Amino acid sequence: MRRPWFAIAWLGVLGSPLWLLPASKAVAAAEVSAAPARTAAITRRTPRMRPAVFERFAAVQRAAEGGDHAQALGMLESLSGDFDGGRTLNSYERANLYYFRGFIRDARGEREAAVLAYRQVLTQQGLPLTMEVNTRYALAQLHLALGQWTQAADILVTWFAISDDPSPEAHVLLARARHEQGRNRDALKELDAAIAEARQRHLAPQEDWYLLMRTAAYAAGDLKRTAFTLETLARDFPRKEYLLQLAAIEAELNQPARRVAAMEAAWLAGWLVDAQELLGMADLYLAVGLPVRAAALLEQELAAGRIAETPTNLALIATAWQQAREPALAIPRLEAAARLGKDAQLWMRLAGLQLDHEQPASAAESARAALALDGAAADGARVLLGRALYEMGRLREAREAFLLAQQEPASQATAAQWLRFLDTEIARRELL
Repeated sequence: MRRPWFAIAWLGVLGSPLWLLPASKAVAAAEVSAAPARTAAITRRTPRMRPAVFERFAAVQRAAEGGDHAQALGMLESLSGDFDGGRTLNSYERANLYYFRGFIRDARGEREAAVLAYRQVLTQQGLPLTMEVNTRYALAQLHLALGQWTQAADILVTWFAISDDPSPEAHVLLARARHEQGRNRDALKELDAAIAEARQRHLAPQEDWYLLMRTAAYAAGDLKRTAFTLETLARDFPRKEYLLQLAAIEAELNQPARRVAAMEAAWLAGWLVDAQELLGMADLYLAVGLPVRAAALLEQELAAGRIAETPTNLALIATAWQQAREPALAIPRLEAAARLGKDAQLWMRLAGLQLDHEQPASAAESARAALALDGAAADGARVLLGRALYEMGRLREAREAFLLAQQEPASQATAAQWLRFLDTEIARRELL
């Protein structure tokens, strides 16, 4: 049940009538002489509840609290039937009859019947202001539960006009109605009011308030507000989903550094365990110029077994170390990728890296490995082999490699340049 059951109490002040009070402010209660100033300012002549009627209501409440809703409804109908003629219920007694009926119907899940009963409460003359306030609030909750957003919003607007102490939750209810109406800017204003009111009461805003704020902000097209809300959710109610959503929004806002920060927080919290998420994190590091972090992440997750030792993954680690200017770490990873993948392109990439870091003998082996796998796929491998052989001082072997490379369209121009250079160099050395 959304609201607690009634508690019968005597609110007597110099002969004041008996009242049926709820256990919270959200259900019907009577006005008393000590009511807040705003309530006291509205004078309403309310009939007294007679003791005999009070006793009947007390019996109804006992049945309801015992969970016998059918008996409680039957007792209400009996009460209505018994008080006829000269003993007709006055407007205040009828208001309580309808309120009880609405409350019990709601407890039974009969929401539409509860709405009808609560609306009858509001038709009574001289209705105490507190009872009207609580009845309208109950009606708004029912209309929200029934998906009747406009009715709920209209009732809440009236409720705010007569309530002397609107709670944060009331603002949230109206925000929900406004969001469902498509009025997301208005929903955000109500949520801001709810949070401000909660803080004034030294209460913590609830997680579901921020979830609604996130949804409304995104629906309103306010990505900055969406990101701010997700930051709050991630900070105050840490969950993986909030950080991943924040990263996605930061990507939409073209804020790569902030996107990385959100993903990194999820990784450091131990929430990124899926291989694709981890590889995506590494790609983000590389995209923002943080290759050392990318390499460290990949090495760590490879050792932990969360990233498989595949040629693609090993090549990515090599890329990270290469961008970090750590060839001594990049070359072994790239060689492992090439051997595991048996891919001519990986061997060629390895040969180029080895040449760039003065390892011509190893580069020659890598170029030959590429050619042995697939000569067609290794277009350019003979140029790499020729360069390696030249660095090793084996000029005539290098020349043979470039002659073969010249037969490949993609390598023809480069090979021709090398051949002219080598012919000159060989001739020069022969003259020495």
